Amino acid sequence: MEIQEQLNQMQAMMEQLVKMVGHNNSVTEELVQRMDRLEVRIGSLEAHVGSLETRMKNGFSDVVQMITVLGQKVDKIDSTQVLHSDMLRRLAADTAQHEAEIILLKRAK
Repeated sequence: MEIQEQLNQMQAMMEQLVKMVGHNNSVTEELVQRMDRLEVRIGSLEAHVGSLETRMKNGFSDVVQMITVLGQKVDKIDSTQVLHSDMLRRLAADTAQHEAEIILLKRAK
């Protein structure tokens, strides 16, 4: 009878082992599915990050170009202001000269 009990215990343990292996297999399969979904999401995220990096680089290039254009315009404004200042000085000098000539002509009459 002792052997029969040992056989029954071994059979019970074997059944428990089969159940545990089955459970472990289902848990492993679920983990594999989760990992697959995670890999897909990570791939999508990597693509999105790559797109953002490209957009950021392009945006940075655009900002640098705008700053360059603005710098050129500021330089043109400065040179134009210098030119206008010179023109106003000449106009004021010419006006003063003309007024002096008009006064001289009036006196000469």
